[in-house]
Amino acid sequence: MTDRIRVAVAGLGAVAQAVHLPLLARRWDLFEVAAVSDLSAGLRDAVGEQYGVPPQARYADVERMLADADADATVLLTSGSHGAAALMSLRAGMPVFCEKPLAYTVAEADELAAAEAAADGPALLLAYMKERDDAVARLADLLATVDGIRAVEVRVLHPSSASQLAFANLRPPPVDVPPEQLDRLRVDDAALLDAALGAGTPERFRLLYAMVVVGSLIHDISLVRRLFGGLTEVDDVRVWPDGVFPPSVEVSGSLPGGVRARLAWHYLPDYPAYRETVAVHHARGSLQVTFGTPYLLNAPTELELVEAAAGGELRSTYRSKGEAFENELVEFHGMVTEGSAPRSGIGHGRADIITSQRIMARLAALEGVEIGGEAAER
Repeated sequence: MTDRIRVAVAGLGAVAQAVHLPLLARRWDLFEVAAVSDLSAGLRDAVGEQYGVPPQARYADVERMLADADADATVLLTSGSHGAAALMSLRAGMPVFCEKPLAYTVAEADELAAAEAAADGPALLLAYMKERDDAVARLADLLATVDGIRAVEVRVLHPSSASQLAFANLRPPPVDVPPEQLDRLRVDDAALLDAALGAGTPERFRLLYAMVVVGSLIHDISLVRRLFGGLTEVDDVRVWPDGVFPPSVEVSGSLPGGVRARLAWHYLPDYPAYRETVAVHHARGSLQVTFGTPYLLNAPTELELVEAAAGGELRSTYRSKGEAFENELVEFHGMVTEGSAPRSGIGHGRADIITSQRIMARLAALEGVEIGGEAAER
């Protein structure tokens, strides 16, 4: 293998078309797209043509691609839990770039950890792009210089995916996926959600866990873990309004040292633009990172510092010029070619699954809902 690695890309939906495939093409010096797979024949042929993947290297399923493709590593961009596909890849000797969530269950994460332990060095990078943002790296450096942190507040204003991706000129949603394959995916997902939450948990809880908590809020769970060590307690979870999905979700709890944290996630379909803030308030000032639309490549992330100055207040702003999605691909290249440990991997994903299940368990307790599966142990 040369420094330019050949990747097999699994899943050709919105995030692949808008972000990862364009960046793999941009970083031609590091990557070559050697194979693609998707349930939609039309989509894999259209995307295969666009990125120069020959017909014989376009696959209907991940398992066959892993067995047949001439590739060095897997870029896993399918929806839902990635546990099974990532495990197949690791067992085939293929390092994995894995989009979130890592998995729905701790059991899946433990199987992945065992497979990675059998490999020669780190073998899976968990693609939390916000952890790789240059503004977040600068925030982490600044946090090491402050004391007396009192509160951490995360707020996500999440418009519809269609509005966020309006600029991207995505291909039409596929209509050629065989119904029996979709049925099989639904059965597999249901079994994993049974294992995570219990078979008798209300459908609202199952959707909330899969689509909101590990489907989106997990980005913020991971950021809080990276920057502050993660939630040591989950005290309160609120979900509202009734009868609306996706709803608003607010989680509050404690960080190491007794610092209070609040994570608020609001799905607002007609909100004008995605906006996410991570604010830290300490004894001498505040630090706040503001993220824009995640799919808009190289849109700057801002870090604002508020501190005392002679006779008043000083505000300064850092704007990142890099692209977090690109940073994580470069990091993946380093993991594959040099064996360098990724910033987030299987162990980090496992910790975030546990926090996600603790959130669901706390919500169940507050609402008087019986919960089972792994979440009942939290």
